[in-house]
Amino acid sequence: MTARRALVPLVAALALTAGAPAALATTEPSPSASEASPDAGAADPQLLEEAEAALREERARVEAAEVTPAMASDATFSLRADDSTYALRPEDSTTVLEKTQEEKGDTVVTLTSDLLFEFGKASLTPAAEAAVADLAADVPQDATVRVDGYTDSIGTDAKNLGLSKQRADAVADVLAAERPDLTLKVKGHGEADPVAENEVGGEDNPAGRALNRRVEVTYPTA
Repeated sequence: MTARRALVPLVAALALTAGAPAALATTEPSPSASEASPDAGAADPQLLEEAEAALREERARVEAAEVTPAMASDATFSLRADDSTYALRPEDSTTVLEKTQEEKGDTVVTLTSDLLFEFGKASLTPAAEAAVADLAADVPQDATVRVDGYTDSIGTDAKNLGLSKQRADAVADVLAAERPDLTLKVKGHGEADPVAENEVGGEDNPAGRALNRRVEVTYPTA
């Protein structure tokens, strides 16, 4: 409130200095009026002085202000890796753990990596491990199962290939433990074969990248 009041004289002074010439330009005073008011339209020197003093005082106050650690923390956000993962909750209707579709006699189950793994990790969370174990019950007896891991386009090719293979291995390990009868073929593809655009119009597309981070489990349809 103090700053606003301090700026009022300055605004008034500017209005006077800016408005007076415009008024003089649009209205031609009569000789008698000019003689009667030789100083008409001139800015009030005292008002200008008060405005300049208020401006100097305000500038000094801003420059002298001290930014405390508490103030700095309130103006910034903490970038935490755990914020980039989703909690595995069946009741969450907007984030689905798996999607199942039929393709030429095969069943393809697409598992969302953001629900299976922590950010940048290849170890299944306990809840994700239980979900993959439940999936194993749907696979036909003695089936050959392909487990394919994929990442988004963030990171180097070598890193993405390694991470996608490690995540596919983690899913395959649970399937093997639950179903020793299965034959598992595991492969990491890195950022290859995206199912969505990693960028749209040259801009990052987080929603598309989330869809590309996945593990696909493919087995013959019973």
